[in-house]
Amino acid sequence: MMHPDHLDADPHLIPLLLIAHAEGERTDGLRQARRSLGLPQPFVVPYERLLAGTPLAEAAAEAGLPAGSVPLIRLDAPGEHFAVERALIALGSPEHDDGDELLPLRGRRDPYRFSRRAALALQEQPVRLMHPSQWFRGFCRLLARLSREAAQAWPQALFWNDPAEIAIMFDKRACHRRLKEAGVSVPALLAEPEKLTGYEAVRTAMSERRMHRVFLKLAFGSAASGVIAYQINPRTGEERATTSLRAEVYVQRPGVFYNAKQVRTLTDSEDIRTLIGYLCGHGLHAERWIPKLSVGDRPLDLRQLVAFGEAGHCVVRAGQTPITNLHLRSQRLTPEEAGITQASLTAARREALAAMTAFPASASAGIDVLIDRNGERPYIADVNPFGDLLRRVSHDGLDPYAWEMSRWMTHRSNFPLPGIIQGGTQV
Repeated sequence: MMHPDHLDADPHLIPLLLIAHAEGERTDGLRQARRSLGLPQPFVVPYERLLAGTPLAEAAAEAGLPAGSVPLIRLDAPGEHFAVERALIALGSPEHDDGDELLPLRGRRDPYRFSRRAALALQEQPVRLMHPSQWFRGFCRLLARLSREAAQAWPQALFWNDPAEIAIMFDKRACHRRLKEAGVSVPALLAEPEKLTGYEAVRTAMSERRMHRVFLKLAFGSAASGVIAYQINPRTGEERATTSLRAEVYVQRPGVFYNAKQVRTLTDSEDIRTLIGYLCGHGLHAERWIPKLSVGDRPLDLRQLVAFGEAGHCVVRAGQTPITNLHLRSQRLTPEEAGITQASLTAARREALAAMTAFPASASAGIDVLIDRNGERPYIADVNPFGDLLRRVSHDGLDPYAWEMSRWMTHRSNFPLPGIIQGGTQV
């Protein structure tokens, strides 16, 4: 696409349209960052307003966006808000039979789908995984709608992160494929997703590949929801599954699955079968278990923020288990505190930057990087389009949001990269 002329203007004159929760740590952090840089406040369009059916242009006008202006549109995370979660599940219901053009692997059928009415009747249960595949279908439908409505209202408008690329980043299966095709270092895939139909299929693939230790991940989970570190002893057949995923199983209705936010190791085959079957039903990504670099006996990984072709803030997460998310009692460290060598840190940052180039119509992401303890080779584990909520860390004297905004002010005339077609490439 041609470079939009309005991006050459004074950055103080380019309005930021923020699609987010009206209040919350992320929205407040972005407001404060722009205030600290002397930039005008964003015009905030709440997810709830859009999911109630309000067109994007109308919601933007309600938020105060001046008529005739061309905004930069930034989407923030839709999570941690039950009314929004419920509305997205409803949007993904069978009554809606279109709008799936941004849904990766859209030929798959979601299990036990809620009708729109049943979805809207759901009551909040904070740790329960309500219906992850239907939620993701609804989220992709919203992304597709926002992309269409933005193009109609503001033909020259750009998204901070392109909706089509957000959909790919969010789906671990599609993201892994995109990264591998771009030559980025990623853990080896156990099998193509369509082959992993259940517990027996996973075990068969592990035997055939001689891959006896794998990470099994819900394709669109976050906060370690639906992650299992799974291993089989090739000699004895003994199996172990380390996870925060729990299940309540019933005879005559679907089970209830939830993220207990406390990791335990299971050895009972029926318990493990139930959990793996759930992941396979909604969408499973399975990859080789990389033996992580550790500090003491605590395995670690990195969350590396990348924006506009630069590597910024970096947080080390050192876990008590193979799953290193901070809310699972993992320790938060700087790379220096973790003892990571400069060579390893440089390699990890280089790989994170390479991962971001696989999404050329997007400005920033939080990249999760594993470092193999055998040779210290970096691997990209995840690309989070909303991975910039990094507390109590600075880079160049700026918090993550202020740093991103400062990079925008410097690099806006080169965004998006030349030759990129708005809307991304569907996987």
